[in-house]
Amino acid sequence: MIRVSAVRALSVILLTIVLGSFSALPARELTPAMQTAISWIDQDKAAYNELATFVWENPELSLVEFKSSARLQQYLAANGFKIEKGVAGMPTAFVATWGAGKPVVGIMGEFDALPGLSQQKGVASQKPIIQGAPGHGCGHNLFGTASATAAIAMAKAMEKHGIKGTVRFFGTPAEETLVGKVYMNRDGVFDGTDIMIAWHPMDVNGVDYASSLAMDNIKFRFYGKASHAAVAPEAGRSALDAAELMDVAANFMREHVPQETRIHYIISKGGEAPNVVPAFAEVWYYIRAPRRAQVDQIRGWLIDISKGAALMTQTRTEYQILTAVYEYLPNRALATMGDEVVKLVGTPAFTPEDQKFGETVLSAMGKKSGGESFSTRVTTPDFTRTFPDVPNSKASTDVNYTWRFPSVQFFAATIVKGTPLHSWMAVCQTGTDPAMKAALQVSKYMAAAGLEVLADPKLVKDAWAELRQNVSRFGYGEPVPKDVKVPTFKDLYGIEPGAVPGAGK
Repeated sequence: MIRVSAVRALSVILLTIVLGSFSALPARELTPAMQTAISWIDQDKAAYNELATFVWENPELSLVEFKSSARLQQYLAANGFKIEKGVAGMPTAFVATWGAGKPVVGIMGEFDALPGLSQQKGVASQKPIIQGAPGHGCGHNLFGTASATAAIAMAKAMEKHGIKGTVRFFGTPAEETLVGKVYMNRDGVFDGTDIMIAWHPMDVNGVDYASSLAMDNIKFRFYGKASHAAVAPEAGRSALDAAELMDVAANFMREHVPQETRIHYIISKGGEAPNVVPAFAEVWYYIRAPRRAQVDQIRGWLIDISKGAALMTQTRTEYQILTAVYEYLPNRALATMGDEVVKLVGTPAFTPEDQKFGETVLSAMGKKSGGESFSTRVTTPDFTRTFPDVPNSKASTDVNYTWRFPSVQFFAATIVKGTPLHSWMAVCQTGTDPAMKAALQVSKYMAAAGLEVLADPKLVKDAWAELRQNVSRFGYGEPVPKDVKVPTFKDLYGIEPGAVPGAGK
């Protein structure tokens, strides 16, 4: 049989001659190891469905995903993986390892939900299960489960076919608050990994060859002096005045930052009562831009603004960096291979009933499918472009590891076309049969890609050469200082876990 790597090499040579591009033709057939992995995934479908459904039915917020993390660990341990719990100072973060030696393939798995998105499954109108409770509006119930399934399938294939190497599943909490992988990466949890593989629920099928926005999540706090606002205002120093002055100055700054910059903020604490001069105020900022260096420059400017606001109001200021992320760094060598794998394995086999349900969801959003609601096509990126000249998402994620390890990320159509993530419309779909089916398919993409990495040393070499070239060109440094501790749940949400239905133990 012809291996995927051999077909890829031939394809690249032919198309480079004809088109001068990096594109490749689809692979011809699955390797025996890939066939074994895919067969095991199909056989394990019931266990996969049960786990993905459990996580959907027990949505948990960032850093308190105790049930979800535990069930994923049980699933992996039952299939021969050794578990290391509570890594990088986060109780729900873990590493599951199978095998030994090089190469080491890392597989990412997320499992946190979003606040306030509780929604009944399969119901195309807004109907919370529990008002104010979390919901899986980004499909992380599918993300962690499909990734764990892919890791296990790789291990089963490696064992049967005598393939050497190591599979590591990284249980990464708190992606929705951009915390988990940032601190795991900074604290060395990923060290020793040769290739990283991930995926994300989406409305398309294919491989990711785009970037995202770098971001800072930072809180500024002001400390003044309380007094009676009517009787003795001269004795007070308003922390709220300082916060408002900072926000005004930041809004003037917007004229002088790169056009693609996104700066959003809220005043998370502004005082207790109008007749008391506020002694404490807090303003919470997200800073986003296409390049990490741009975010660093804006962060420095905002810090100066906060100092100026404190000086003008005779208050004191400090700031807390909750997290800081780089833009996603795609890897063309791996993405090209990933595109071939998707075409080789195929897209989800949605039924007419699946598509009919999708039409119902689209109708609720005031949209029409134009042919099909759940995509059955492969979306192939333009591989003639190179970073940073690639499409750029307006979202951010905790992907700093892509600047330290060659990485590939897949998509699968777990939601109908045009569904906004982080919405009740997404939650109503992420626990249904079509979503389960699509995520199971992407576990096959990941397992096949991981096995190709193990079989093709040149692919690993090429991916690392590309990564080093980009890091040499743009630079990389950990954006969160080593002395900054992992934020707590209260740091992130401003309340204790018990105040949110379904947020903790």
